[in-house]
Amino acid sequence: MNKFWPMNGGGNGGWKKGMPNFLGEDFFSDFQNLIFDSSGPKLNIYESGNELLVIFALPGLKLEEVDIYAYERTLEVRGTLHVDYSGFRLIQEELAQGPFKRTVELPYPVRDDKVDASYQRGVLVIHLHRLIRSTPIKKKVNIQNLDEE
Repeated sequence: MNKFWPMNGGGNGGWKKGMPNFLGEDFFSDFQNLIFDSSGPKLNIYESGNELLVIFALPGLKLEEVDIYAYERTLEVRGTLHVDYSGFRLIQEELAQGPFKRTVELPYPVRDDKVDASYQRGVLVIHLHRLIRSTPIKKKVNIQNLDEE
């Protein structure tokens, strides 16, 4: 076999060692980022009783460029991230920049009138409260008579 063939490495998985030479050093991490980071900014969700905390990692966020919407079992966060340093040229990029939108399904409906948010050191914290209806919603269902058609 040709000793210059980038996949040459002998037996016992040697071909794996040659893959970075063949596909480029960052091929697998770039491919993985395409798959796993497509949902938007990373987050954690914490629960305590009837409350939720949704924590987003958002470095470079300008508060005037972010909108938060909470309705039923959905939380939506939209904004733009800026991580720029004037006078410097970007040579490696792993932090997301530009516009983003992240929609999260919550474990239960939340109150839209009791949502608090704070931002510090690149972390956005959204505090939500479970929607507890005092009286169950009772809705009359109309029945369509298919015999009369």
